Amino acid sequence: MHILVTGKQGYVGTKFESWMAKHHPEAKIDLRSVRLQNVEMIDFINYDIVLHAAALVHRKETAESANDYQRINVELTEKLAEKAKAAGVKQFVFLSTVAVYGEEGSFDEQKIAVSQEPRPVSQYGMSKYIAEKRLKQLETADFHVAVIRPPMIYGPECPGNYARLAKLARKVPFFPMIEGKRSMLFIDNLSAFLYEVMVGNLRGIYVPQNRELVNTTQLVMLIAAANGKKIKTSKLAGMLCQKVLQNVPIFRKMFGNLVFEAGHSVCHEMINLQDSITRTEIHAS
Repeated sequence: MHILVTGKQGYVGTKFESWMAKHHPEAKIDLRSVRLQNVEMIDFINYDIVLHAAALVHRKETAESANDYQRINVELTEKLAEKAKAAGVKQFVFLSTVAVYGEEGSFDEQKIAVSQEPRPVSQYGMSKYIAEKRLKQLETADFHVAVIRPPMIYGPECPGNYARLAKLARKVPFFPMIEGKRSMLFIDNLSAFLYEVMVGNLRGIYVPQNRELVNTTQLVMLIAAANGKKIKTSKLAGMLCQKVLQNVPIFRKMFGNLVFEAGHSVCHEMINLQDSITRTEIHAS
């Protein structure tokens, strides 16, 4: 198995390469940076699979940034897939995002179905969804496209929301108790999932996630415990926060429910939530 992984500096691509080297050293992985201007220089002829993990993310969204999202997340993706298909690559695995669903979190109990029609509200989510549709048009019986829409990814040295929350959890002595549930995905679980998608030459749309759901308060407590600290929680403070802030987008995103239906996960071996937090925090110490 010869795999081209895009995103030489990206978190998912580099961690997948390391995971494969440890668990499946017989596979050959080439990790490289890609730009629109250098796609023509890539020789796809010897690759069986392309994992396209490179993307523009977390850019402040303005009228100007829309062009960047279109160029990098849509046009680059389409061009890579066209070149790979023409060279005889059998499978194109595209790392998309749950942002295509347009959900930020709420305090109802409804789960988001994998088959739910996407309604992205951000430039990032929209660019990923457009790319998905372009890839679907390229798919044939000999060129399979697997679209992966992961929820929040975390793990050792991870960027983003987990890193900010972990920094807080290592310092604060007190945290409000709020019951919102969220789907999350440990990076090693994602890597194992991607491997199974590749081995099976699977096609379609997948939303892999940890088996266990988690709420933000529980997550903060697990992170603190992994660092030898204890945090006191307050249901009263949680109720007050929810009453006052439940309509604030950043509060809903941090504490609200964002749960995806199970059923499109093919990974049979997953690291549980507590072990995943321990492994993540050992590297942060």
